[in-house]
Amino acid sequence: MMDMIREDIGLIDMTTVGLEIGHLQGKITFAPKRALVLCGAELVEEICLKMNLQVKRFKSSGDKLEADELILEAYGDAEHLHYVWKVCQNILEYSCGIATKTHEMLTLARAENPHVELLTTRKIFPRTKELALKAIYAGGGAHHRLGLYDSVLIFKQHRVFFENDAAFEAQFLKMKRKFLEKKIIVEVENCEEALYFANLGADILQCEKMTPEQLQNCIYEVRKSSPAVLFSATGGVGEKNIAEYAKAGADFIVTSSPYHAKPAEIRVVIERV
Repeated sequence: MMDMIREDIGLIDMTTVGLEIGHLQGKITFAPKRALVLCGAELVEEICLKMNLQVKRFKSSGDKLEADELILEAYGDAEHLHYVWKVCQNILEYSCGIATKTHEMLTLARAENPHVELLTTRKIFPRTKELALKAIYAGGGAHHRLGLYDSVLIFKQHRVFFENDAAFEAQFLKMKRKFLEKKIIVEVENCEEALYFANLGADILQCEKMTPEQLQNCIYEVRKSSPAVLFSATGGVGEKNIAEYAKAGADFIVTSSPYHAKPAEIRVVIERV
């Protein structure tokens, strides 16, 4: 957290020092310019407190705000108000942007399928995972994978290391017995692959870049013999087509689209008190 401040401050705030205003008392306030889903308010509060500011936080992550609703205000000397200004604005704008887009996409999907979930991938700009994940949850979504360590997901890039199907199948069953507490997920590209892995014992089929029509047909065919298998839709799913995939019968949508949300607009006002 303090690294964010140090990165921006460096060794000196030349403007505040040059104007000799650092000792004067002031107030900073944060509020959205447009309606949004809030995320990041708690982190902003923590940063302000670390900078020896007095803080009043009025809203929490996950709250739905209208334009100009006050998120937080902080009091203290001008030096520290300027330290937190842009860092905190950036945190709120990027986090709220992701949270809001997550909420909007989930709303579109659940209009067609009330039980569908939106999960996000680990395909994210490095070192931003913690902030982004908080924003996804604030918007009503959840995570697909945090990393390689928390789930079993088989890609064709894994299967190329087996000499033949028999060798792969034997190891698949051995792994399924070993990781009894984990669901086994397999990425598939067509209905033929989906039927093969469902019969082999996969718990979840991750349908990569199928059209909604292909997905619907795949679900219908597989569940004739494997009714308990879950289906996720992934690959190119965004706000323009998420409703179609939800309507097709996906149990959940896997996407990185919310990470690319346009940042929200947060109005920051600093005034002398």
